[in-house]
Amino acid sequence: MTVKEASNLLIQDRIRELRENTDFVSTLLESLVGYAIIAADFDGNIIAFNEGACEIYGYAPEEIIGQQSIEIFFPVDFIEAGKLQEIIDGLIETGRFSYEGEKVRKSGEVFPAQILFTLTKDRSGRVVGFIEIVADLTERKKVEDANLRIEQLEQELESLARLSPPQRTAATAQAFGLQPLEQSSPDLFKQLVCRYGDLMELAVEQRAFRVKHDISGKLQDIAEEIGFLQAGPRDVVEIHTSALRKKTGAANQARAQIYIEEGRIMVLQLMGHLVSHYRTYSMGAAAVKTREKPGRKKRTLSVNNENKYPVAKGG
Repeated sequence: MTVKEASNLLIQDRIRELRENTDFVSTLLESLVGYAIIAADFDGNIIAFNEGACEIYGYAPEEIIGQQSIEIFFPVDFIEAGKLQEIIDGLIETGRFSYEGEKVRKSGEVFPAQILFTLTKDRSGRVVGFIEIVADLTERKKVEDANLRIEQLEQELESLARLSPPQRTAATAQAFGLQPLEQSSPDLFKQLVCRYGDLMELAVEQRAFRVKHDISGKLQDIAEEIGFLQAGPRDVVEIHTSALRKKTGAANQARAQIYIEEGRIMVLQLMGHLVSHYRTYSMGAAAVKTREKPGRKKRTLSVNNENKYPVAKGG
């Protein structure tokens, strides 16, 4: 018998002993889908691996149980720095350890997670290992990042609005979101909501069937129309939430979640296009003001037949 075969037998015996003498199976809460729950002994051998762990990490149970160490789910530099050992030491001392950090999927992708370790005992009360419970924070981080980006875009739009005051026209009350677009132009607002909703459908189709639609280009068209109306970030949010409300109201839970996820991306793109529109408008307005400074001679251009480029005349 080789050393590897003897080691595998030892691990399998250890797994059988723990399953027979502990409450690992009931502790794992197999019905708690959405959380990765892993049981291991203090040698790092994995004893149990629930359905949530399969979904989050991407491994099948037979690839993991009795085959891999729990270290496989942590970044290499985390292990090499002795961080996992520090966690185990703290766990033995206090019986529980929780932190927010990074984990690794089978694909090699590193993802943010909330991680809880707790000790497990056999029926005699002897500590024999630990359980790790992991919540994948990827979606939460996306929402936080999206919200932060929206806030940044709103601030930039407001700054541009201050730099480029609206013209003195009938639209002044509406300029840069001072009057909501939904109130000032309700029919146009409804059209924009409808178009935005149609783009949501294309985004869902693109995700489901791996087809390609020019969603960004169409969002840019909407942004230019909104900018022409001198609307602001609040109008973008209202268009987004109105369209999302209509779509999710008639959808099942799974489809509604897809609308929400794709909508986050779309509203960021729309905000970004609107910022670009106002930035361009601001630069153009500043250039016009410079050319029209009082007391400055106007320059006229004429074509000189002997030269390739126009020649400026006057001061």
